[in-house]
Amino acid sequence: MTEIEKEIIQIKFLLEKIEGIIDSRLIGEEDPEKDEIKEIIDFESRKKAGELELNEI
Repeated sequence: MTEIEKEIIQIKFLLEKIEGIIDSRLIGEEDPEKDEIKEIIDFESRKKAGELELNEI
């Protein structure tokens, strides 16, 4: 196996690890806490009522 092939394997391994970290952060592995649930419900109700003013960053 050439040096380049070894490096490619190492890079693929690192990318898979990074992808796993990103997925766990995006998907979330913990249940939301009570105050977070309250805020989510509040946000959704204000969104439906049209009371939110969202500004593009």
